[in-house]
Amino acid sequence: MSDTNHLDYKAEVERVEHEEGVARVTADLDKLDKLWSDELIINATENIIYTKDHFLMRIRSGQVRFKSFERTISRIAVKGEVVIVTGNESIVPANGPDEGKTVYCSYMNVWVKDATGWQLFGRQVAVIARSPSTSEWVF
Repeated sequence: MSDTNHLDYKAEVERVEHEEGVARVTADLDKLDKLWSDELIINATENIIYTKDHFLMRIRSGQVRFKSFERTISRIAVKGEVVIVTGNESIVPANGPDEGKTVYCSYMNVWVKDATGWQLFGRQVAVIARSPSTSEWVF
């Protein structure tokens, strides 16, 4: 792969990482369906492995809602048509046990390029800390 393709892939994946985060907050199921591979595996913070269909169902039903969702990319690695992104996320759930808290996570996303563009193929996310609405921290 040329250095130009390598840089193009990094820029493209940075863009879809942002689009995917916005789609989570707006519950844009059509966008998520396009960005997520049918074979998507999510190793989630609650130690449950989700499929694309299961996680979309959770968003569709209102079980998962976000007030905010922000990502900071730490590193991007490119190998052929596969890009791995690592970084940190700060999420404020709109419902559930962490409603209103800021939840800080580390994450790793695996993106694969096919004829339709980039699709999220694998995701690992782990909670680092939770901050209630007060100034106290819970680890």
